Amino acid sequence: MVRKSRSLVLTSVLASSLLAGVGAATAGAADASPSASARVADMVLRNGQIYTVDKRRSWAQAVAVKNGKIVYVGSNRGAAAFTGLNTKVIDLHGKMMTPGFVDGHNHAYLMAESLFWLSLNPHDTVAKRQDAIRKWRAQNPDAKQLRGVGWDSAASDAKAAGVMPRELLDAVVPDIPVVIISNGHHSLLVNSKALELAGITKDTKNPPGGIIERDEKTGEPNGIVHEFSAQNLIINALPQPDFTVDQYRQTIEKWQQTAAADGITSTFVPVHYPTVNLLKAFEAMDDAGELTVRFDLGLWADENLGTEQVDDLVALRDKYQGERYKIDTIKIFADGVGAGQLVWDQRVLEQTVAALDKEGFRVYVHAIGNPEFYPSSNALDAFEYAAKKNGKRDSRHVVTHADWVKQEDVKRFQRLGVIPVPQPPWFGKDWYDDVPRNKLNNLNRFKSYLTAGIPVVSSSDFPSSDTFEQDMYPLTGIEVGITRLDPTTTREEDLDRAAWPKERATLPEMITSYTINGAHMIFAENERGSIEVGKKADLVVIEKNLFATPVTQISEKKVVLTLFEGKETYRAPSFE
Repeated sequence: MVRKSRSLVLTSVLASSLLAGVGAATAGAADASPSASARVADMVLRNGQIYTVDKRRSWAQAVAVKNGKIVYVGSNRGAAAFTGLNTKVIDLHGKMMTPGFVDGHNHAYLMAESLFWLSLNPHDTVAKRQDAIRKWRAQNPDAKQLRGVGWDSAASDAKAAGVMPRELLDAVVPDIPVVIISNGHHSLLVNSKALELAGITKDTKNPPGGIIERDEKTGEPNGIVHEFSAQNLIINALPQPDFTVDQYRQTIEKWQQTAAADGITSTFVPVHYPTVNLLKAFEAMDDAGELTVRFDLGLWADENLGTEQVDDLVALRDKYQGERYKIDTIKIFADGVGAGQLVWDQRVLEQTVAALDKEGFRVYVHAIGNPEFYPSSNALDAFEYAAKKNGKRDSRHVVTHADWVKQEDVKRFQRLGVIPVPQPPWFGKDWYDDVPRNKLNNLNRFKSYLTAGIPVVSSSDFPSSDTFEQDMYPLTGIEVGITRLDPTTTREEDLDRAAWPKERATLPEMITSYTINGAHMIFAENERGSIEVGKKADLVVIEKNLFATPVTQISEKKVVLTLFEGKETYRAPSFE
């Protein structure tokens, strides 16, 4: 079985390479007759191996662009009719072109953490982390708080030192609140001052869906809290709970530069916290014409408020709608990370999802689970309840992460029209190495969805892992979706080692999940996601044809040119 799976992967690459080789000869099949008014283009890109991701998965040689839209797709010869004296002509020299990539789950705004907070990720010992905190405090004597990211080993470090986790911070900064978020963003390490400001004591009960860790002997909070309801008790008590509008603007601008270099032209951004400042930043940038990525935003639903919050969410949606960003989604956490328990009361979840669905929202549910716990089932129950109550519609509701999904629930995804949005870059990580192999058949499904006719969407969940820069790059996800192995260490001879090879996808399927399927999820398939006449000119040029690249080297290939609506947003120095 495993040898056959490897053969299928390699055969797919070989067959697709042959397809790419004949692409230029058959490019005329994608030709489209131009109208007279569109004959002279602003830009013509020619001599490429262009994978259009249209319904026929056609190949072409050339694309013409006018006023930010594609006006021609076909052969070099056909493109000549669109070339005038002022047309910018780009010779692709045989490089591969695809539609711009869509990241179906990216917390772009959280890049603010690396810009404005202290990162402890470069440090690997307690002493080094404490020294970094001490130096930051010395350099910022007037600071009213310290925010940071990255001390994921705080619990084990404290245990080894024989202290409570908060004492690791108290030892260096006792006078102002210190709040360090984990890389996964589901846990906080805080000092005693932060607990004091939040009024959290041994008598404070865990909020619904949240956990306040406590000392086993005294019951006192030990300085670690889990999940967003508990985190918000701390964050809302801080002198500055949120980033400023200007900080968010700087963040989005910086993130867009990274996205362009990665070939990302559209993304869905779920928001973790109530943050009007972020919405104001998007509004200001959109008004100023500064957005160079198409943003689809999802607001966060508080598990403590249920249906009470729906009117406020509708008001925010109605207020913040722009040309290149929009709000149409609500993000809900069915579970957290590792706790193995539901965040919401199931009845409240179902009622809230139904109320949001009635208002026309897409509901985007975080569900991870474990071999004995399947919150994806609870999410599907809520979607089924909403459909029965409101009637079925083209809602395109989502379950994201979906690490653990039962086979019988795959059929429910299809029947309810729910879209799974996993993170393929994570498929090769060692997070589930301790799970017995006989329990892996429900882990990280991908091919199962495709077989059932479900338009699965790929994503990165940036920056929710310690390899977030690598994970955000779509070619990493494309490679790992095929191999299901670590992209940094895997060689061709290692392909048999995948723990659950049945769920491996092919290269065309992975590209589809990062392009037209992503566009479908954000209701943009009629204007983005494939290279076709009339669509926005969101285009990506890759240095080598991926169909002629060994699967274990796909993540090493570089994007050399990115266009967003016909405008160049990234050009590699090597591409002249």
